[in-house]
Amino acid sequence: MLRALLLLLLLANALLLAANLNLLPPLAGLGAAQREPERLQRQQQPELLQVLPAEAASAALRAAAASATEARATVCLEAGPFAGADAEAAERGLREAGIAGTAWQTIRAEGNGDYLIYMGRYTDRELLLKKLEQVKRLRLDVEELRDPAELRPGLGLGRYGSQAAAETALARMVQRGLRSAKVVVLAKPQSQTLLRLPAADGVLRETLAKLVLPKGGQFTACTPDGETPAAAAAASTADAASAAASGASR
Repeated sequence: MLRALLLLLLLANALLLAANLNLLPPLAGLGAAQREPERLQRQQQPELLQVLPAEAASAALRAAAASATEARATVCLEAGPFAGADAEAAERGLREAGIAGTAWQTIRAEGNGDYLIYMGRYTDRELLLKKLEQVKRLRLDVEELRDPAELRPGLGLGRYGSQAAAETALARMVQRGLRSAKVVVLAKPQSQTLLRLPAADGVLRETLAKLVLPKGGQFTACTPDGETPAAAAAASTADAASAAASGASR
C-alpha cells in the first residue's frame, strides 16, 4: 500500500514537471495551451490585441491617465463681444449645439461710440484751407476730412469713444483759442455681449471648437480679473482721449 502511494506521488510530480516544461499536449487546460503567445492566438480577434513590454505598457497607462485628467479639467472660456444681431446669433449657436444654459453666462456692457471734434462745412476750399492754417497755428492735430461725405468739406480734430471724452478734449482746445468747433456723433454706443463658460471641460471644449460664431469669433481664455474685452476697449479709448486732451493743453 505504501509503495503504491509513493509511485502515485512520483507520477504526479513527473506530470507536473512535464507540464511546466511544455512537454504535454494541450489537454485539459494543461501545458502550453495556457501560455503566451498561444493564448493570444486563441482569441476571437487576436489582431486587436497587442502584448506590450512592461515599460511600454506603463507609459501607455500614464498617457491614458493624463488624457483622462485633462478631459476632466475645466477652464474658463469666452467669446465676443458681439453686438446686436451678432449677439443673438452667437447665443443661438450655443443652444443649437446642445450646451445647457446653466453652462454659460451672458455678460452685457455698453460699448464705445464714435464722436468727432469737427469744424465745417465750409462753402469753398479756399475757406477750408484758411481755417486749416489757423488751427495749425494753435498747434493742434487737425486733418481734412475724407469721410463721411456729408461732413465735407470740413476739418477733423480727433475721434473719441464717448461723448464725455470728446467734450473734455474740445474744452481743452477752446482754452487754446479754438473757435467754431463742435462734437459730432458719428455712431452711438451699442450694447456689447460677451459669452462666457466659466468651467468648460474637455468634451465641452471640443464642442465649442466646432461652433461657427459671427464674424469669425472663437472661444479663448477668459480675460484676467473678470475684465471683459468691451470694458478693456472702453478703458483704452478713455486713456487715449485723456492723453489727447492733455497734449492739447500743453
